[in-house]
Amino acid sequence: MASLSKIIDVHSHPVLAFGERAPVGEAKQPDWSVEGALSYMEEYDITACVLSAPAAANDATGQEARDIARRTNELLAEIVSKHPNRFGAVATLPALDADGALAEITYALDILKLDGVTTTTSHNDTYLGEPQFDPWLEELNRRRATLFVHPTTTKAGKTLLIGLNDSILEFVFDTTRMIANMVVTGSKKRFSQIKIISTHGGGTIPYLVSRIQTLEHTFGVGPGRLELSPEEVREGIASFYYDLTAATSEAQLYAILKLVPVSQLLMGFDFPLMPKSSFAPAIADIGRYPAFSETDLRSISYANAFLLYPELAKRIG
Repeated sequence: MASLSKIIDVHSHPVLAFGERAPVGEAKQPDWSVEGALSYMEEYDITACVLSAPAAANDATGQEARDIARRTNELLAEIVSKHPNRFGAVATLPALDADGALAEITYALDILKLDGVTTTTSHNDTYLGEPQFDPWLEELNRRRATLFVHPTTTKAGKTLLIGLNDSILEFVFDTTRMIANMVVTGSKKRFSQIKIISTHGGGTIPYLVSRIQTLEHTFGVGPGRLELSPEEVREGIASFYYDLTAATSEAQLYAILKLVPVSQLLMGFDFPLMPKSSFAPAIADIGRYPAFSETDLRSISYANAFLLYPELAKRIG
């Protein structure tokens, strides 16, 4: 059986002592440290992790949100500066504050030299794709930046958890809604130069893409939105990158590969929020999948990530 090596983990969360905590709903927050992360990386042959705190400023507004984003990004930049060939990092934004988000993009990418940007699927119950996010998406599009989008839970979603943690079901549904909304609003096509990573294998998107493209064309997407053909819907959904966090079973991989090529797949482990017991099986799942060649495994392990995060690739050498 072939195996992954030199893995770049694009889905790794520092658990910080300020701002909104790591995205695990109401569950107890795990401990996190740079040393602990390095130890985990050594254990699983992970060359580097790309750190993200996508929801850090979500619960704040105004200057407080700007301050939390700035403090988060400076801390991540400090970690990268101390371990440049082991960590990358993507910038947190005060996403509901257009001017603040634009200022933070400039500071984080031009001054701190972070590797990209992160945000959540929705903010204050509004999904990416709606016009209020256009100003900073336009800037990311101009820069051809990489955007890592992590699910969260809307207020309506909180009422539907059936006693389960948000991450078990609601996160995958929230990712599904975000992808669909960006496509049917035309946002994904208008900002096509942004390389958007959807987490957790795209939620339920690989399974539902045929249903979405058929029924969207049948029933439409609401007044004032684009009329898209089924082919345009599939094309939009297939233009995302997909990380394989908790999405490595044979059934999941089969569905994902019917949607996108190997060149759009990335490794992620969701450390320290996913149980460590899931990491080795995930690596083994990829290695034993019969359709993957040695070249495919290199692409998934690190080559695709290097294309999205070229400065990290340069640091690693």
